[in-house]
Amino acid sequence: MAIAPRYGSMPDKRETLLIEKTMKTDGDYAESLSSEKFPLCQSDQWIVEHTSDGYVLHRIRRDIRKVYLEVTTRCNLRCANCVRNTWDEELADMSTETFNRVIDSLRDLPELREVYFGGFGEPLLHPKIEEMVRQVKSLGVRISMSTNGTLLTEEKTKALVDARIDRLFVSMDSTQAQLFSELRGGANFDLVVENVKRIRDIRERKGYRMPTIGLEFVVTDKNIKDIKNLPSLAREIGASIILLTHLLPHNEQAARQIAYGGNNIEIPRPEGWAIMAGDYVMWGTLSTPRSKWGAYRHCRFVNDKGIVIAWDGGVSPCYALMHSYPYFVFGERKRVKRYLLGNVNEKSLSDIWTGEEYVLFRSKVQNFRFPSCVDCGANCDLRQNNEDCWANSPSCADCLWAQDIVRCP
Repeated sequence: MAIAPRYGSMPDKRETLLIEKTMKTDGDYAESLSSEKFPLCQSDQWIVEHTSDGYVLHRIRRDIRKVYLEVTTRCNLRCANCVRNTWDEELADMSTETFNRVIDSLRDLPELREVYFGGFGEPLLHPKIEEMVRQVKSLGVRISMSTNGTLLTEEKTKALVDARIDRLFVSMDSTQAQLFSELRGGANFDLVVENVKRIRDIRERKGYRMPTIGLEFVVTDKNIKDIKNLPSLAREIGASIILLTHLLPHNEQAARQIAYGGNNIEIPRPEGWAIMAGDYVMWGTLSTPRSKWGAYRHCRFVNDKGIVIAWDGGVSPCYALMHSYPYFVFGERKRVKRYLLGNVNEKSLSDIWTGEEYVLFRSKVQNFRFPSCVDCGANCDLRQNNEDCWANSPSCADCLWAQDIVRCP
């Protein structure tokens, strides 16, 4: 058998593999392998991918390291640029039964390091969010969460700090009260600021270093000048991380507000700042996105061994494919269709992760076997349905996440 090392490291030459089954799907050959007859790799199983260059061997491993968990698609705000204004998906909470299945699956992941409560809803709206955080934390992993900050009451904040949540990211799209309210669906800037200070104060009273507080800032042409003021705000409220991301526009009006792609766009890069956290001093950092389309493409979800679970238990490879919705890529409208690789109510995360379809999808993304649609120049309509001329569906050919233009914590 010829083995092409182009898409991964060559297996040890001493590991002779036994082909047990062959199946043909969508024109690609995939072979499930085991090596039970060979002492050097008795516990290994493999999937072989037949490419134009030869065969690629993928070791089947339960090596999920980060789980993004969407516990609700509901939100108490109606932000101007939110996907919720353009989709028709159900607004609902994750059921107790589904969450319990998630917990059971998480216990079976030997390399799990972090669970991130996020997705396309406001996690603090779930009526059992505090208990969910406690149950996940009992597994000994890092817990992170994104929130709009409006629901961080004294009671909820104490519960989250007592549950030893590690990182809390708060949406902060402006340092000006009026613009903040405009962008954040009427949210009160002063309320959110006081709520974040409450996290800091409760953390300090208890003598904890955690949670680390982060600010998420979606850059548009309206608020780009506010970036220079973010470090002073972060210092005031106790935030040591600022994550900048560009806007993912879901309608034509939002598409005209993007602050990337042009020749004269420059994101300010303010200096760092010092933050006290218990007996520690942390140096604040501001992380900026790319602002132009480039040749380098890298999927953080796949390469960081992440997996995304939606409120109904559906499993997707990334945020971009976890729901169906429209968005614009440099002025071109496209429609993303939800891409599911399984559901935790039917299979464990391990079984979904090591399934043939998911293994081969990750291989394709890791090596980015997709065209570059944005700068292609061809006048085709495949992008409109998230497909490409290399017969990929779904396609990552013009993914803004892979360009590090749109980013998540």
